[in-house]
Amino acid sequence: MASTVLVRWGGPAAMLGGVLSIVFAFVGENSWAHVPLDAARYAFLVVGIVGIYLFLRRSERFGLLGRVGFYVCVFVFALIALLDLGIIVNEGVEQTYIALGPVRGPLLLLGLLLFGAAAVRAGRLPRGGAWVLIAAALTNVLGILAMIISGGTLGGWVFLVPTVLFGVGWAWLGYGLWSEGGASAEQPSRVR
Repeated sequence: MASTVLVRWGGPAAMLGGVLSIVFAFVGENSWAHVPLDAARYAFLVVGIVGIYLFLRRSERFGLLGRVGFYVCVFVFALIALLDLGIIVNEGVEQTYIALGPVRGPLLLLGLLLFGAAAVRAGRLPRGGAWVLIAAALTNVLGILAMIISGGTLGGWVFLVPTVLFGVGWAWLGYGLWSEGGASAEQPSRVR
């Protein structure tokens, strides 16, 4: 019963988290909305990825790759949402957020690659959305390399494309889940 509800709400949550991610890409770091928007998008994505995972896990092709990608992503999404909420309450938490950057960043990229690849293999949701998540992870790596090569002088605009792709990928997968009927997909089929 609970998994049916999570599948049903997973689609709209992933779509909203995706749209908020696209908006987030254009909000500057100095804006008052930066941290609350980041917290909201990742909180919605926690619900979204849980619903998508519960829908996809029934596919044999989703497998261990998808399970590992899911656990890594949901951990990082929840961690970022909680840290952002902590920053809203106490700005001192920002030091922890920054200190965890070298861990949460690569974990997020790994989770996106694994989850995206498993979603492509499962084929139960739009493969385009899964490919966009993979593209988001890869363009983020390119952005990191560009920042390293430039000595950090390029600025945050380098991550505009990966953030938009991240949002588009989750919105697309969420729409796919929502259009599947969510809860009806979780119901066992009748034996005739």
